[in-house]
Amino acid sequence: MKVMDQVKALAETILEAEGMELVHIEFVSEGKQWFLRLYIDREGGVTIDDCVKVSRQLGYEMDVADTIPHAYALEVSSPGVDRVVGKPKDFQRFSGERIRMKLKEPVAGRRNVSGVLLGMDADQQHVRVDVDGDILKIPMGTIRRANLQREAQFPENMDRK
Repeated sequence: MKVMDQVKALAETILEAEGMELVHIEFVSEGKQWFLRLYIDREGGVTIDDCVKVSRQLGYEMDVADTIPHAYALEVSSPGVDRVVGKPKDFQRFSGERIRMKLKEPVAGRRNVSGVLLGMDADQQHVRVDVDGDILKIPMGTIRRANLQREAQFPENMDRK
């Protein structure tokens, strides 16, 4: 079993028991340091305490299983305002919101798509996006990465200089 498959299986077991879901996982090298990043969510959102709890449980389980044989930093956080969208249910759930996609190959001459997410076709194989009035049907297999494009919310009394 590949390292990321092992990590994903451990994480999903822990998250399911806690009533949460794994949104996205990445294992990246930045300079000489490796980072294992998990983005988690649940109905109503996750708290810092949720992230700490999952981080501790997952870190322990990965140490016991010796999943990653070299040094790395484990980071667990909420998906944030620019949440990654990748599962068919998420493309339905966030229908009506703005989305930005990077594609593996062009669709309608575009490798980058930005518009309003319209959900998925009934076959669950194509994502529909309204790009300035043009409806694009994007095959799931061509999506390299998709993120929501939400505007950050600022409290009323916060200065925005």
